[in-house]
Amino acid sequence: MTTQTTRFLGAAFWLACLVIGGGWLIASSRGGARPLVSAVWTPTQSVVLSDPTSALSMGDAAFAKDMDRDQWHQVGHVGQVDPDAKTVTLTLYAPMDLDSVSPFWDPEQSLDATLHRSSGKVDDVIATLLPKPKREQLARQISAAMREHGEEISEAMLPLVFETFRQSLPVIESELAASLKRHDVELESITARFREEIVQDQMVPLVRTEVLPVLRLHGREPAETIGREIWGKASLWRFGWRALYDSAPLPERELVREEWSRFVEQEVVPIVEAHSDEITEAVEAILRDLAANEVLRDRLGKVALQIVQDDEARDLLRTIVMEAVVDNDRLRQVWVDVWTSPEAREKLRTAGDRLEPIIREIGDEVMGTHRDGIEPGFARVLRNQILGKDKVWLTLKNEPRLGADPSQPITLRVATDFTPYPIVHLASPE
Repeated sequence: MTTQTTRFLGAAFWLACLVIGGGWLIASSRGGARPLVSAVWTPTQSVVLSDPTSALSMGDAAFAKDMDRDQWHQVGHVGQVDPDAKTVTLTLYAPMDLDSVSPFWDPEQSLDATLHRSSGKVDDVIATLLPKPKREQLARQISAAMREHGEEISEAMLPLVFETFRQSLPVIESELAASLKRHDVELESITARFREEIVQDQMVPLVRTEVLPVLRLHGREPAETIGREIWGKASLWRFGWRALYDSAPLPERELVREEWSRFVEQEVVPIVEAHSDEITEAVEAILRDLAANEVLRDRLGKVALQIVQDDEARDLLRTIVMEAVVDNDRLRQVWVDVWTSPEAREKLRTAGDRLEPIIREIGDEVMGTHRDGIEPGFARVLRNQILGKDKVWLTLKNEPRLGADPSQPITLRVATDFTPYPIVHLASPE
């Protein structure tokens, strides 16, 4: 064998070793934030989890909490997924340094696995950016700023708000009337259906059985007393001859109406005013009994729910609101005119000067600074929203076995409350 052939075979052998070894290293390191050397040289073991949600994918990380240091560590990842059996195989890492990281799983105990998901919705983003301690801190800062500058800001902003409402209401009112007129046919159809289904079939029987007895109980006595006094003041002679005069072919009529107006003003009103205390007591008793009527409350609640859940009525209401407010070009122009006027610009500048320091402090608290770096919550949101990372993960902890069959897949729990991703991936400052 010549020297050239030997060199060629040696080069081919080492090249093949590099290709195979590199592929194996890359495959071993996929799906976790764990260092590559640790993924290769750290001993591992596997457990099978039952995943009825089918939410887990290859490489999804698993975390456990070091109770001694109150810190989360990645301790494994999903190595295999069986969609037919709805199970996943979780590859667990053995800690490299047991003095710095306490073991998270005792093989003599059962492993409790919980699935966490980040939906990316606004609620999850806010919970990640502003955990409770930070929300309380920001609330204190805002309260302090408002105590110091609240009066100046109110004096600057309230006139603009009032002016906006003053000019907006007529525009909304006119467009609302036009929208109702455009949808008159649909409104009449819904009203007729509600009149038959709700008023006639439900409300009338309800008033007859629940409301009228209460009215009779508390309103009958004062009504009869007032009625007898009014009847005693009525003059059949005065009404009678005026009615005959109005029915005769004479030029001047309307005497009955005039007498009725005089009778109401001079006789009826004083009688009613004299019994105002009795009327007030009766009304209060009626309202009290109606408010305490459980049957009435339950039926009215069901009627309101039926109206709210009516698809046709809800769609029509949404359309009218959209036309009268959201898509109202005249309203939008009113707001633009008010908030871009020279007076508004000056007031907004004044308010901005007062609020700029606290706004900058809030921005630093939420996003971070050049000196201290990116805030962990903001880093989590960037990875989740921009890079599409950290959407599904597992948390693990020990639980007493309590008769669980170790040969069966471990049942996976699904978290009901949102918690942020356990660790933060940040670039090394070096």
